[in-house]
Amino acid sequence: MRLTGKIGLTAFLAAVFMAGAAQAGNSDYRCTIGRVSLPQGDSGHIYDLYKQKFVGKEFSVERASGLMAGVLKNSYGTKPQVIDAGSYSNSYKVITTMRTGDGAGTGSNVYALTILEYQKSSRKPFIYLYTDLVFFGECEHF
Repeated sequence: MRLTGKIGLTAFLAAVFMAGAAQAGNSDYRCTIGRVSLPQGDSGHIYDLYKQKFVGKEFSVERASGLMAGVLKNSYGTKPQVIDAGSYSNSYKVITTMRTGDGAGTGSNVYALTILEYQKSSRKPFIYLYTDLVFFGECEHF
């Protein structure tokens, strides 16, 4: 009877460890930009330059810290802050701000990423506000 208890406990702990390891391996995001948008409209020379530079390109997000790397970044002297880790019922959200005193120059900047973690699909839609640019696309866990 004790042997069964020890085996059962060992199996339980192994299952918990494997589930945790699987979750840790799937916690970060790899994202692909599908489109960009500008406040003054989505046409013209400037828009075409942004579209050419970003659409189809990738970036990654470290889920625990919110740090973005690749073609889009969100850490230029200040650290991103994860305000919602996301779940089956809520979006993943990270925000970074830069004020003049943080090195933003003469103004301030806001960077905000939302990934629709609650979507049932393996490809999660995202929206990223980069001061006055907006990026849309999809992310996957990796």
